[in-house]
Amino acid sequence: MSQPLSRRLQPYVCLLSAVILLSSITPVMKYLFQHTDILPIGMAAIRVAIGFALLLTISVVKERRGLMSLTPRDLVQLSLVGSLGVFSYGLAAWGLRSTSVIHYILIYGLLPSFTAIFSFLIGKEQVGALKVTGIGIAFLGCAVSISEGVDPAWHTFGVGETFVLLFTIAMSAHIVLNTGLVRRLGVMTSNTMMFGTSACGLFLWAVTCEEVPHLDISLTATTLMVYIGVATAAVFFLRSLSLQSLTPLTVGTFHHLIPVCTVALAYLFLGEPIDLHTVIGAAIILAGTECVRRGTRGEQCLTPRYVTLGGQPQRTMP
Repeated sequence: MSQPLSRRLQPYVCLLSAVILLSSITPVMKYLFQHTDILPIGMAAIRVAIGFALLLTISVVKERRGLMSLTPRDLVQLSLVGSLGVFSYGLAAWGLRSTSVIHYILIYGLLPSFTAIFSFLIGKEQVGALKVTGIGIAFLGCAVSISEGVDPAWHTFGVGETFVLLFTIAMSAHIVLNTGLVRRLGVMTSNTMMFGTSACGLFLWAVTCEEVPHLDISLTATTLMVYIGVATAAVFFLRSLSLQSLTPLTVGTFHHLIPVCTVALAYLFLGEPIDLHTVIGAAIILAGTECVRRGTRGEQCLTPRYVTLGGQPQRTMP
């Protein structure tokens, strides 16, 4: 018996909501860097800590049994995978502080390509000529978009862009490796523990490497910090929820909408210029990710799917 349309669309609605939220986070963070003295690792720590508080509250209500049943091995695995997708927000914050929102998000637009590479390397996705072509096109588009006119791209690829690239690679690995844990342990349980361990690590990093600034934070800045934390937790929850039904590559491919939305927000609210080479590069990136998406159609996910019954994940046929 086929599922009703609303049920089939649910994971895609979750992904689209995650895209909208994630598109707004980067301009808000850049605004805070421009108008407050908050340091990048401190901001990342606060962001993750707020997300952890929200996820923990929901988990205690929804998945208390799952939290209590975690083994030491589960905690180690969640901490390691969480370090890729949550702890690496410290890299993202460092990068954003040193580069523009547009450069940041266009490099982050390579997420589907890196996700495809990691999925193939660990045997979760098949590979074909169209996918390989799409990955190559996406990398070319990124080089065009961050270059200054006819100058070689590496002339403008600075420290900030390097940190953003490292963050993108880490997030791609997280999306792929996170799939099995989410299906086995549950969405809320896995994300709550990843946020908790990463928040501790980020606060330790901030205390060790950054001075505590004397901040006079306004109500607006405080509200924006809370929004960043809540939106971050919501993105992880919605994305992990979609991973229960969709392949990692499908989830990664949906992120090609993020550069379009974020560039528009950066232009409208931060006044960042949109040059012709930026538009051309972004279009090439979108073309590349579309090739990757088309190369995935008709393939089966190579990992078993799970559904949650009575709070316990149950294995089903792919």
